[in-house]
Amino acid sequence: MNCPAARNILITLGITLAATVALSATRTDTVGFTSVDHQNYGPIWQRIFHLIHTGIHVSWVKTGMAANHYDFATGSWHGETNVFGSLRNASGNLAVPLNPSPYYGSTFICSWLTRQPRSPVVAVESIAGSGNFTVRAQDSSLLGCQRAVIAFTNEGTLHMLCSDSATGDTLLYSRSTDYGISWSAPLVLSGTNPPVDPSYNIAASDSSARLAAVWSIASTNRLYVNISDDAGITWSGVQALAPVPTSIPQATSGRFGAYALFDALGRLNLITQVWNGTSPEPAEIWHWQEGRNPEWTLVFRYDPAQPLAQPEPGEPFLIRPSLAVSAIDGRLIAGWMNYDSLNYEPRTQISRADIFVSQSFDHGISWSPPLRLTGPDAGSRISPCLAADLRDTLILVCITDQIAGVFENGHGTQTVNSVNVLFVPLADLPAVTEPTQRPRAPAALPSILRPGTGLLTGNGNDRTKTVLLDAAGRTVAILSAGSALPERLPAGVYFALPCTGHLKALIIP
Repeated sequence: MNCPAARNILITLGITLAATVALSATRTDTVGFTSVDHQNYGPIWQRIFHLIHTGIHVSWVKTGMAANHYDFATGSWHGETNVFGSLRNASGNLAVPLNPSPYYGSTFICSWLTRQPRSPVVAVESIAGSGNFTVRAQDSSLLGCQRAVIAFTNEGTLHMLCSDSATGDTLLYSRSTDYGISWSAPLVLSGTNPPVDPSYNIAASDSSARLAAVWSIASTNRLYVNISDDAGITWSGVQALAPVPTSIPQATSGRFGAYALFDALGRLNLITQVWNGTSPEPAEIWHWQEGRNPEWTLVFRYDPAQPLAQPEPGEPFLIRPSLAVSAIDGRLIAGWMNYDSLNYEPRTQISRADIFVSQSFDHGISWSPPLRLTGPDAGSRISPCLAADLRDTLILVCITDQIAGVFENGHGTQTVNSVNVLFVPLADLPAVTEPTQRPRAPAALPSILRPGTGLLTGNGNDRTKTVLLDAAGRTVAILSAGSALPERLPAGVYFALPCTGHLKALIIP
């Protein structure tokens, strides 16, 4: 059958993904375990690095923070390391300096360990991949700071953003020129526009001394930035970016903020999710680039008519995007976690999440149709983070939650979940076909049909054919107009896709 519209299509209720490819070359490594579901209270903070000279560094929140390292020379992971021993923490991220030297090529991990008074510290690995971390002494300059996030600029300065524990929202900045041994007195970066704690994020350039703080405010769909061109010595002042040009009423990023990245040309890039702060749909992913016209472009929109299950309460269906950029051809990759309203956890009635990616070859003006990297299955992939530096492979980390629902929010039982690193060849990602191509959502709830019953695919007199797909996008049957469903179809969710019609979801009991 010659039906281009039905070829290579993966469908889930509310999401239609064109140009899907078989990811046979994708590799998934389990690098550790955690029982903490809430890896992020706000936006994605960087937790994975891919560096040619030191390998792949990855971290995650456990009782304290844990880390692992992949050595290119041996082709293996060194093993999970508990960075802070028995000390607990509530947040943190990973920073790895670009240039190799006895310390400048090591791994730094940020956390706060004490509650009274709160104070962030960093741990430094003596040799990359050794698993031997030294916890820096607390610096009195940082007393009262909480939820710290760190990053390196290319000349070796270590930068920290945190919030004032007294106010819970004032955004503070400090810098260290001795790899976290001592810190400057905190500087207030947020002015009269403080962030929704913890909606802030940090980006530092690998090729210059440029540095940016970015945050969101709950009542607007604007993002705010403060930029330094000299490694944090001076700052531009708070800049309110143009509002995201979305059609969603009362749109906001809220406490989920944005992810920030400097590309190879030194331009600041931001990616954020947009929703109305109450209803999880419609939800959108938007990209912003410094100096580009237009500044904002839409990556993906999710707008199901009637979703069967809801995401984690208080979250939109699309959430926590991150970015990567190729050092070879400059392409941008956007990745995010996407709740699947069709694939939900029976024990919590909460949608499971999977990871989707899209790419752009024109600096984010146009984006490819999204590609689903994981599921649908019994796992829920949460807190994905892309390694920002690409070569020929996309590398990312995520947590595979056994029971969908954040335990710390009182949803589901606590489980020990695997920490996974995915390797996806860039050649497997879909091409950009149309700058404005967007998935279409089903117009109604699925039909419930039994095997052997008729499925009307045309007027009975024409040659219209329908491709019947399973939930993973595999072709199950090709049906003529008015033909019956195959007798031996197992119970589950299917999709009918006529060449000349619209997507129709089916449930076979």
